[in-house]
Amino acid sequence: MSNNQEPGLVWTVEPGEHATVVHISGEIDMGSQPEFADAVSAGLDSAALVVILNLGEVAFLGSVGLRVLVQADYEAKQAGRQVRVVDGATIVHRVIEVTGLDQVLSLYPTIEDARSA
Repeated sequence: MSNNQEPGLVWTVEPGEHATVVHISGEIDMGSQPEFADAVSAGLDSAALVVILNLGEVAFLGSVGLRVLVQADYEAKQAGRQVRVVDGATIVHRVIEVTGLDQVLSLYPTIEDARSA
């Protein structure tokens, strides 16, 4: 599945038996927040117990994107599922760390690490 409605944001869903990976690239700001929320929802709509959000190609992560991540993590936990965030992009890791959300979200440097956790 791929969706490119917002020119600054591109995402694809890679379904898997044990984990679904949502690959996201571009900028996550007020303009692309609805599209980002759709991408995350597409992952959460899968049957997998683990949803991996690959933000390794994200160039900007604004506060609206952080809100989507926290909400997704909360919803997944309520359903007995997990959201794992790949924050390989330095800027994404830095934003999550500065806000203290590294204490809330499950962060991994690579998709492989997130899959094997």
